[in-house]
Amino acid sequence: MTESGDSRPPLTPRMRRGLEIAARDDEIGRLLAGFDRERSRLFRETGVRQSGKESKVSPQERAIIMERRALAAERQSLLDQIAAEWDALKPKQAKFDQARAEAKAARRPKPPVSKAEQRVRERMAALQRDRAYVDGTAYRDRQQARYEEAVWLTTHDPETYNSDDW
Repeated sequence: MTESGDSRPPLTPRMRRGLEIAARDDEIGRLLAGFDRERSRLFRETGVRQSGKESKVSPQERAIIMERRALAAERQSLLDQIAAEWDALKPKQAKFDQARAEAKAARRPKPPVSKAEQRVRERMAALQRDRAYVDGTAYRDRQQARYEEAVWLTTHDPETYNSDDW
């Protein structure tokens, strides 16, 4: 446990970069939604449909689209690195799993977890954490928790809360 009482492991550089990519991708999504709203507004006012094709958008929007593609490529590169490390560990873990299965089939007690197996398990768990941060799952979960907390705080008064609230 860290000094702040948080039992989570520290963020690795890949985890931090994954959070940065997800935050920027979210921001870019909001910017692109603004461009879409502007096209919709122009259509309502003029009746002329504006194309959303990349070849016909403004230079600012094109730059944002290119940045989003670059972020997606970087995210995929990081995910490929994680997958390569995972694939290297999988055969090692399979040997340990096979030994456990053989012991179970022979009705022997399971062998204790060795230090080598523990290291492989810990590394695989770390890679799973990295993948969750890089693919955006952790960022989206944090956002969802913020939204749910905001809804809870605005709809539930602790002074009057009772079973009728559900």
